[in-house]
Amino acid sequence: MEKGRGREQSVRIRVNGYATMKQFTKHLPHGGEMEVPDESTVGTVLSMLHVPVRVEKISMVNGRQCDMDHVLEPGDQLVFFPPLEGG
Repeated sequence: MEKGRGREQSVRIRVNGYATMKQFTKHLPHGGEMEVPDESTVGTVLSMLHVPVRVEKISMVNGRQCDMDHVLEPGDQLVFFPPLEGG
């Protein structure tokens, strides 16, 4: 699969951070829409949002837990939040 030279393709996704992670997405427009390079991974997007790598987080795409190397598709919804604790 070859891309056009000098022309980078992008995809539009929705991103939401919850609880203490909301600080990384509050600058996004309503609905959390974000345009990212084609074949971006969850890890790439979190890096673009300046989410520290060392911060523990759970990430989900379209309601399913996923790894940082999950490749995002157009229209995907990425959410992330800190691990839940309780007692």
